[in-house]
Amino acid sequence: MALEARKVAVLVPYFQRRPGILANTLRAVLAQEGFDDYQVIVVDDGAPAPARDELKTLGAGRERVTLIEQPNAGPGAARNTALANLPADTPFVAFLDSDDELEPTYLADAVHALDQGYDLFFGNSQRADIEGTRFDWSADSGASLHLTSHELLDAERALYAFQGDFFDFVVYRSNIIGPSSMMYRQAVAPDVRYNERIYNGQDRIFKLMLCQWVGPVAFSPNCYAQEGKGVNIFDNAGWGSDRSLPFTASYIDMCKVILDEIPLNARQRVHVKAHLTRNRYAFTASLLHQARQRGGIDWKLVAKTFRRDPSTFFSLLPNTVRMALQKVQKDRPA
Repeated sequence: MALEARKVAVLVPYFQRRPGILANTLRAVLAQEGFDDYQVIVVDDGAPAPARDELKTLGAGRERVTLIEQPNAGPGAARNTALANLPADTPFVAFLDSDDELEPTYLADAVHALDQGYDLFFGNSQRADIEGTRFDWSADSGASLHLTSHELLDAERALYAFQGDFFDFVVYRSNIIGPSSMMYRQAVAPDVRYNERIYNGQDRIFKLMLCQWVGPVAFSPNCYAQEGKGVNIFDNAGWGSDRSLPFTASYIDMCKVILDEIPLNARQRVHVKAHLTRNRYAFTASLLHQARQRGGIDWKLVAKTFRRDPSTFFSLLPNTVRMALQKVQKDRPA
């Protein structure tokens, strides 16, 4: 499939079970103000509610949207399909989840920033059912984004130039960059792709891989996207729920990929290893909780996790002992 290059390509992986969601998202893109040199590439990843039907309802602007259909392979594979079909001479790339809604100034502000010579732009966004914007979320010491520490580029658009080591910042605070409020210069990292083996955590790995290569970075505290809940979000999976084991197993895989494939300094490796240790502990806790509740345990997933990361298996006993001691201390009279 040969596409004509536009200045910006907005890539949308799509898998929804309920009709109307994608059409609402695309209407927000087509309502962008102050910039019109863009195209949208939607990859229907075998969705039960076909994207083809959604596109028929768009009306004006429909010609900007290209649809690619493929058998279900996961969101990372869908994003990679979009990247594979992207014209090599497309200057700027942005992603958008199929249930998110963009503010009308997003594309214009992001392009204005990149036109000043910046390689990456990111803005603020709001997650559904989570209090505060991404810029408000709690952060480790030294990983907060204080506007006074950065150079103001454009007061009217609230654009800032990031000061400092951005890759180091992202190692500790990758969640500040939402999947739908980031735009980058394609020529900086044309071969970076999503890891299709990892389900939860694909975005974090991609951002780290991308940010190895970017030079100057611009950002804005403006909230440019309202993020939907998605069909397969694990973030609200508590211990013992039917989604807690896939969630923690995915994060174990994610941490190992980061440690194995992304160059980190000693301090950064310590940080990621600590995250890996916490996820091994959470895996044990989820497994024990489901066993006590006589819940349906996915033993194939458990076995696969142990094969991929034997340390998760060997940490079962010490983590169980640690939990037992914590419970004894908690139940001990004051």
